[in-house]
Amino acid sequence: MNIDEAGEGVAALEPVAGLGTAEGMDRLLALATRQMDDATGSEDVLRVAVGWSIGVVPGCEMAGVTLRRRRGRLESVASSEPAVESCDQLQYELDEGPCLDAITDSPVIEATDVATDTRWPRWGPQVAAQHGVAGMLSVRLFSSERVHGALNLYSRTTDAFDHDSIDIARLLATHVSVALRSALSDEQLRLAVDSRNVIGQAQGILMERFSLDAARAFAVLSRLSQDRNIRLLDIAMHVVTERSLPDTAG
Repeated sequence: MNIDEAGEGVAALEPVAGLGTAEGMDRLLALATRQMDDATGSEDVLRVAVGWSIGVVPGCEMAGVTLRRRRGRLESVASSEPAVESCDQLQYELDEGPCLDAITDSPVIEATDVATDTRWPRWGPQVAAQHGVAGMLSVRLFSSERVHGALNLYSRTTDAFDHDSIDIARLLATHVSVALRSALSDEQLRLAVDSRNVIGQAQGILMERFSLDAARAFAVLSRLSQDRNIRLLDIAMHVVTERSLPDTAG
């Protein structure tokens, strides 16, 4: 994916006077922020961010995002092309690479030549040989509450990312982090409301079928969840969809 797919297109960059100036970059980042604010959901936010990364960060030819999910699980999201996801996935499998270090060690990790970088002796030579990757820049995405992941920028040229690239990537990552935090909060709120609704529906079904009050119906769901080591929401979903309690045998 390129910036055309992320929002208003590469043409949106042309009217911005003084693109190489601080004022011009501020205007671009303001436009990127508006597009991320208008995005529908966290993954859409990240697709916009990836498009802008390729469009405004000097040296960036490919981009993607690593998100840290529950229990530390890492997932590649919004990759601009399959090579990005492959390079990221190899980092997870080998437990080494720039995006892992950006998440756990330093907020900004730059690699001028991954093939010869001794920090990642297995990952670097493999992605250089398999995908032609030469340079990489990973910037942590985080809020005051948590580390969300990293913005991963790739180049097929050595020494691709200079000081301007790093500064712009830092600024962009800050805007991405804010938009991502807001989107994730909205999604968690919607999930919580949906969960309560499903549990309430399951309670109603049990109340009607077994002549229970609300408290006893919830107790039945809760006891099944504990006894079977299944999430309460999953138990409730079964009751709603199957109109019956899960099989308690075994």
